[in-house]
Amino acid sequence: MLQEIVESGEYGRIVGIKGLVAWYRPKSYYDAKPWRGQMKYAGGGVMINQALHTIDLMQLLGGKIESIRGNVDQLLDYGIEVEDTASARMQFESGATGLFFATNANAVNSSVELQVILENGKFTIKDSILTRVNEDGKKEELVEDAKVPGTKFYYGASHKKLIHLFHQCIEEDTDNYVHAREAAVAIQMIDVIRKSSETRQSIQMEG
Repeated sequence: MLQEIVESGEYGRIVGIKGLVAWYRPKSYYDAKPWRGQMKYAGGGVMINQALHTIDLMQLLGGKIESIRGNVDQLLDYGIEVEDTASARMQFESGATGLFFATNANAVNSSVELQVILENGKFTIKDSILTRVNEDGKKEELVEDAKVPGTKFYYGASHKKLIHLFHQCIEEDTDNYVHAREAAVAIQMIDVIRKSSETRQSIQMEG
């Protein structure tokens, strides 16, 4: 629904996008499966394992990205190679900006927050609920998504939906699935954030 609101233009153009992932992973998470903390096996840390979908949604809603200035770090003394914390500022070709922050160093697993600020409206997804700040400055609930029961409630219900859609595409021989070329943009964003952190400079997105 949020994508439809953005694309409709009813509330004007996008001014900014914010994506926050504040989760908790104990040392035992990495000790139990050591590959999670090794770059050559995991391919990265919090960005690729915990915040990938948030990064992907930011570019889906914001459109083509011009450049990114990012930073990756380790706030936890776990002795791992991969990052447990990452932040970035994105410059979209539309003129909008994006703020991204993700960490595994939070005290608990909090709900992912995705916020889109338009010229004439502010929309936020948090706790699986899409809200809008109305003209009176009050938060108005627009729609609530299905919630995952149990301790992994903060994941959201989209994994199940996507797996079901993939099965449906196979059964009905359709191509209504997320293609690898679409997913590649989020991977490129992660690579750019990492490179920016190494060089301490903004990096242009290619393609």
